[in-house]
Amino acid sequence: MTVPGLKLVIQKEPPEYKDIFQYLIKNYEDPGKGTEMEKFWVNDLEEGQYPRLEGPVSEEKVHFGSPEEAARTIEEFAIAAGADMIGFTEVTDEIIFKGATVNGKYAISIGFQMNIEAISKAPGPPTGIEALRAYWRLGSIILKVSQFIRSMGYQAQGHQVRTFIKDPPTVLNSLAAVNAGLGEVGRLGLLITPRFGPRVRLGTITTELELPDNGERPFGVDEFCSHCTICADECVGEAIPMEKSLERGHMKYTIDPYKCLTEFAKYDGCGVCISVCPFNRPENEMEWFLEGVRKMVKGYP
Repeated sequence: MTVPGLKLVIQKEPPEYKDIFQYLIKNYEDPGKGTEMEKFWVNDLEEGQYPRLEGPVSEEKVHFGSPEEAARTIEEFAIAAGADMIGFTEVTDEIIFKGATVNGKYAISIGFQMNIEAISKAPGPPTGIEALRAYWRLGSIILKVSQFIRSMGYQAQGHQVRTFIKDPPTVLNSLAAVNAGLGEVGRLGLLITPRFGPRVRLGTITTELELPDNGERPFGVDEFCSHCTICADECVGEAIPMEKSLERGHMKYTIDPYKCLTEFAKYDGCGVCISVCPFNRPENEMEWFLEGVRKMVKGYP
């Protein structure tokens, strides 16, 4: 029964890691090591990059006039290091996995786009190789930006998804990206951005350096996905739902990870849902497509 005048408050809970990557390794052949290049990428992610996600902090501290000034400095460096997208938000319990230790009150979300031609070949080896390449390049960017912040006298901790072999994940990168204004999570369970659609890989840096909170910036994805079911129709593993469900205080399309892994394991990343998504198109086509979305979904700038 609904009581007039009372607002239903749903508690947003932190995510819980369900050992899906350990399930993948245990039940399927070890993915991502089909070529010498892939072997190098995986080894560098796990043995080269992972130990350097944290490090010593300079004793000399650079002082900024405002959080916005600090953000501009970091954004300029991140873009020079190879980042395609960057946003800022505060660290909240809902983006931190249960049991994880995260340092810093502020979060930097970084996105790296994947090659659209490789993604268009999904499902197949080119798509999986491209996803792994993106994780490797993104990991390098996360390291560089973290080191840059520490060189200015502020603690910074890197978080990126391909470190699951060593430890469980720490930050739910997609939700951090939503809170940092980089995009919205679509029916396919991935972040959809206004520049690259769902064709991005995400990493996060948490830091004590005071930064602004960009806030969510919806642009019509949720409404569009409520009418579009292409990704669900084309998902070979039938992992994408037609309806939303309540998950950690959010009404969302909850992907079945075990159904997804069946196809994921074949190529270290299936990618069909990304390739068929209407938002997955060349960057020079995004503006006219988004104009159509704006006309369909009223109330978005």
